[in-house]
Amino acid sequence: MRPRSLVILGAFLIGCGRAAPVAIDATPPTAIGPRAAHTATRLPDGRVFVAGGCVTDGCSDATATTAFWRPQGDIVAGPTLQRARDAHTASLLDDGRVLLVGGFGREGEPPLADAEVLTAAGTVQPVGALALARGGHAAAVLGDGRVLVAGGWVAPRRYTDTVELFDPTSDRFVSAPPLLHAVDSLAAVALADGRVLVTGGASAPGVASADAQVFDPTAAQWTIVDPMAQARFKHAMVRLHDDRVLVLGGTHDDDALLSSTEIFDPRTGHFTPGPALTEPRYKLSGGVDTMPDGRVVVAGGAHSIEVLAADLGAWSRIGSPGPDRRSFSTVTAIDPSQLLVVGGYSASIELTGGVETVRI
Repeated sequence: MRPRSLVILGAFLIGCGRAAPVAIDATPPTAIGPRAAHTATRLPDGRVFVAGGCVTDGCSDATATTAFWRPQGDIVAGPTLQRARDAHTASLLDDGRVLLVGGFGREGEPPLADAEVLTAAGTVQPVGALALARGGHAAAVLGDGRVLVAGGWVAPRRYTDTVELFDPTSDRFVSAPPLLHAVDSLAAVALADGRVLVTGGASAPGVASADAQVFDPTAAQWTIVDPMAQARFKHAMVRLHDDRVLVLGGTHDDDALLSSTEIFDPRTGHFTPGPALTEPRYKLSGGVDTMPDGRVVVAGGAHSIEVLAADLGAWSRIGSPGPDRRSFSTVTAIDPSQLLVVGGYSASIELTGGVETVRI
């Protein structure tokens, strides 16, 4: 694939009433080829660690390759993972390491119980394994530094309600109280007070859950909060700058895509309607982030990139929609006005690209 120079698009933020030029650097780096269902983790030094993912059309085979995007704008190869994996989770630990958990190595094979960490030295090392192998699960870092790993796919037409906690002081997993129901493709996000909110998921193929519950690491127990207005799975959540949580997109039946959003207030335990997306989208894991100024960006699960103003007034689409839906892509805010968008696949599960940096 030949490198392409920086292309400046005369694009506008649609619906916000003001012009906003968008710059997309579509130079394909050699260290990251097309992939989807990978993870992208922003490190404390400003780098972004891209790990694993599927690397074939049809998403049948995972890769063990990794790469680092660096603030100077280049991309370099990273260490090879202990295990090829996609549909895994990546969590930034308080000690600066990145924990990679579970996922799938290949279509038709059982999910993975393996876990490994990216060390401060830039190597990868195995850590204790999950008690139950899983993929399509959710993970989030608790206020005490442990990582909650919940739910997921464990076998054909079989999901789990089990929860495990990774302790970075021992590098081992221990069991925790289960979820309300066994679910796959759920979402989790850390709250400002150290708890974790878990929402939705598929309770059976094509059957969505509206459940919402909060895990308190101090009490080691779940609290059931009001359900979402819309049952959904393959959705996303992101914590807002005012410490509320935005829930967006997903599907209720694995067919119709959702444009609705909801806002969870941890002080009341209630959800209220949020601004609708300009485009329905799902398969959003890793596809949402917040900018330093409080704006929310979403680049996964649809044809376009959207931005939500910090006042949560309305979503605005950036530029023109692309020809392909980019499911299971990732978006990472890399400075106050720039995004790193990696990978994804189309509606026909064909890989749609490598890396773009987008200035907004």
